[in-house]
Amino acid sequence: MVKRFRLPLLVCAILTALSTSRGEDVRATARVDSNRILIGDWITLHIELQQLPNIQVQWPVIADSLEGLEIIRRDTPVVKTNGESVLQTCTFVLTAFDSGTKVIPPLVFKYRTPGDTTVKFAETSPIPVFVRGIAIDTSKEIRDIKAPLRVPISFADVLPYLIGLVLLGLVIWLIVYIRRRLARGEPIIPEAPQRPAHEVALEALHSLEAEHVWQRGKVKEYYSSLTDIVRTYIERRFSVIAMEMTSDEILASKPIRSLPNEIVPRLRDLLLRADLVKFAKYQPAPGDNETGMQEAVEFVEQTYQEPARDVPQAVPETVTVE
Repeated sequence: MVKRFRLPLLVCAILTALSTSRGEDVRATARVDSNRILIGDWITLHIELQQLPNIQVQWPVIADSLEGLEIIRRDTPVVKTNGESVLQTCTFVLTAFDSGTKVIPPLVFKYRTPGDTTVKFAETSPIPVFVRGIAIDTSKEIRDIKAPLRVPISFADVLPYLIGLVLLGLVIWLIVYIRRRLARGEPIIPEAPQRPAHEVALEALHSLEAEHVWQRGKVKEYYSSLTDIVRTYIERRFSVIAMEMTSDEILASKPIRSLPNEIVPRLRDLLLRADLVKFAKYQPAPGDNETGMQEAVEFVEQTYQEPARDVPQAVPETVTVE
């Protein structure tokens, strides 16, 4: 019986080695690394297409399987040109999950030659592949399936869980923090400490001076900004609602009247000149405008007070009565 299969196998092997097309301008060949594989094993199918440079060839559409052989990988065709001919090569990795004889069918390539509308064909020869199964010794006792192997746990496996625990802890801490601040009536985000009043005022005065407002003919705007800065400083420094008071009311307020005598007259001149400009359309001389800035700066510098610092209170001594 074995001898009867030798001749067909020999013929198939020769056809596989010399599988060529029937055309003259295009030649297609196909071969495999081995005609015998174990079930589940891999074999490589090599396809070569040789043609003239001026011929357009259409490759066949190859599905995911070839007559019982599954395609598990297909590579991109490689094109090589030597001037006289073009060689295209492509490889496919095949496998089979059923034992028996499988046949790779002929792959048909369509093409036309220049000046001819006739569709011609070039095809590869069929290739037999013998898939053998795994021999099972039924005389031996059937054994249980082995349990899965235990893989040691690495730090990379535990890292996602650690990160999750840290994030969960941060969320819980944030919720508790927000609830406590809301219960105490405090803002969720602590406010930044307020800058001293004199720093804010002096910075605003220097900025106004650098804008050259009155030099551009905007005298009224200049004195409005100048007195607004001074009034805001008085509100924060002396706790007087100066922005809602007239100039006379500011000068008559107790904190201002308590200032040294050499400070109040310069403040009075500044406020009076500003009122004349804003309400009586008075046009002061350029020197008066510069004097107004000097009076404002000197008033802030002579009356500012450093923020009070928290001083720890003394702990009263405990007197023991015997």
